[in-house]
Amino acid sequence: MEKKKSLKAFTSILTKVAGLVFFAFLAISLGVIFGTLFKDWVSEDPLSPVQGLTETYPYQEPLTVQVPKQEEPRKEETSSFYSSFPSETVRYKVQVGPYHVREEALQVAQSLQNDGYPVFVSRGTPCYVQVGAFVNPNNAGNLEAELLSKGFPAYIVEE
Repeated sequence: MEKKKSLKAFTSILTKVAGLVFFAFLAISLGVIFGTLFKDWVSEDPLSPVQGLTETYPYQEPLTVQVPKQEEPRKEETSSFYSSFPSETVRYKVQVGPYHVREEALQVAQSLQNDGYPVFVSRGTPCYVQVGAFVNPNNAGNLEAELLSKGFPAYIVEE
């Protein structure tokens, strides 16, 4: 009788250990799979142009921005975390493309940059060149019309 109890206790412990090992292996496997699938999302800096590892940033001179002096914020404005964020967000992006060869997108981006447009090139295929981001749809439409008149396959993406 005592032998059966000890065997039952041993199998119970062995079952629990096997379950823990299985779930640990499952968690590690899922981490590796998702890490591989989404590594570009994690490593990509969302506020910078999307460039390849061997490419340089297209602007050679540092950009200087004149920031007007601001008044001291009122007490009720500083109490809210969200008061520091702008109320309007970018909803319309003007893009050129798509291009199935990244080098072609980079050539178009260089041409647009030479014309004075700020450009961002996406990763992966198909590749697109983002030329502008706007809150106002009329401004996006004006840029799209301007690029279409210059022969670029431009379109607006609404977020």
